Amino acid sequence: MAKTTILAIFMVVLVLGTVMESQGQEMCTDYSKGSALCEAKPCNDQCVRKYNGHGRCLDTMCVCTYICKT
Repeated sequence: MAKTTILAIFMVVLVLGTVMESQGQEMCTDYSKGSALCEAKPCNDQCVRKYNGHGRCLDTMCVCTYICKT
């Protein structure tokens, strides 16, 4: 019984947090193509510095995802 109650409370908090976080926010993406293979840390650092977002590598591209400014 206690496990079920704790799990239910956790799920409610998780769903509410996701719903409140995503309201009114649109995500944008920027692609930076390089000549060599993308490196994860420099890619993420660049995206944090430029957009306050997150960077991921895709072969030779650094893909930045961030909250669009309205």
